[in-house]
Amino acid sequence: MYQIVLNRLNKSGANYAVHTHADSRTFADAVDKLPFPPDRMLKTIAFRLKAGGWVLAACRGQDALDYKKLAAAFGVKRDEIVRPTPEELLAGLGLEAGAVSPIPLRPDVQVVFDTRVDPTQTLFTGAGQPDRTLEITLSELVRVTAGRIVDIAKGT
Repeated sequence: MYQIVLNRLNKSGANYAVHTHADSRTFADAVDKLPFPPDRMLKTIAFRLKAGGWVLAACRGQDALDYKKLAAAFGVKRDEIVRPTPEELLAGLGLEAGAVSPIPLRPDVQVVFDTRVDPTQTLFTGAGQPDRTLEITLSELVRVTAGRIVDIAKGT
């Protein structure tokens, strides 16, 4: 899937860089093992909509998603948005848990970014493979993914 992510970025003319490193699958793992500033790390979590389709929800690594806010962003009830098992994620999106990128690989995937993500900083996020990190700005991510910026994290 990593190569498909790169192909999509290249096709869209995105400005980005890719960093190779040891496997990292969680925010805590990334903070411990990787040289990137934790406050600029973006994690992406995949969800399946019961009505069909998928959601990629991206927020700062230190933030927790608010599932009710996420569901509201898609006009559905909380129980209509489901976090897939690792097997469902692999079968549905071709991605391993801990290697999810905010770059959708299918047309039925919608992307949202939390409002707390700093639009003035370069971000570090998944690239579809646990030993690769994508360095890119929020504006490029929104443009490439046709994503929306929505309040989806817990807290104020």
